[in-house]
Parts: sequence; structure tokens; C-alpha cells
Amino acid sequence: GGTVPPNSNIIDKFPFASDANATDVGDLTLARNPVAGQSSTVSGYSSGGTGTPGTTNIIDKFPFSSDANATDVGDLTAARVSIAGQSSTVSGYSSGGFSSGNGNENIIEKFPFSSDANATDVGDLIAGTSDAAGQQV
Repeated sequence: GGTVPPNSNIIDKFPFASDANATDVGDLTLARNPVAGQSSTVSGYSSGGTGTPGTTNIIDKFPFSSDANATDVGDLTAARVSIAGQSSTVSGYSSGGFSSGNGNENIIEKFPFSSDANATDVGDLIAGTSDAAGQQV
């Protein structure tokens, strides 16, 4: 995903073991930007973003082991853009972001990697923020 323009649904893959260009290996379920990224040991995830018809709460999942399109596996608790994505060994997290109704958000939510499911609200940031950096364990 991202802005090309217009919004993109492209999933690119590139090797870590050598210097090489990325290749197009699949599509997200909806062309959108700016999305949050999370990853388990076997799958990549893209959550939130703005597409057509507007801001979305979609959580997409795509495999690392094969070239394939993403599938919609759940929803964030609210539609937001510019979310920070984080990954633990067992869950994906989305924090902050911007929603048209509330401005910068302080939501921290998580979704499991072990099953396809909606995210749940698990806490709050100290202040609402958007366009923050993500982390991974």
C-alpha cells in the first residue's frame, strides 16, 4: 500500500540475504495509505489507512512463504490513518493515528497472530498522536 499516486494496493517483497530490487507479489484488499505494518514469523499485516470510499478499519494479512494477495482477517476498533504498527511474538498492535471525527487518537489495540480476529482496545497512549514510529520484538 501507499501513495503512488493514486493509492496503491501493491505488496512488494525483497530479500534480506542479498541486495536486490523488490518484486510485486500480490495485492492488498483495498488500495490505501498511510497504513500501519505488523508482522508475525509467517505473515505480514497492513491495518487502517485511507482508500475508496474513505478511512478504513481493515486488517489485511498476507503470507511470507508464497506470493499471494492479502485477505481481510479482521477490523480495528475504529477507522484511522497514520497509525503506528508494532509487533510482539504473538500479537500485532496499532497505536495512535488520526480519525476525521476525533483528530489524533490515543488508542492502543491488539489482534492475535494465532487466529484471524478483530482488534481489541487494550490501553491508551499518554496523548493522541499520529505518524509515529513502530517497533518489533
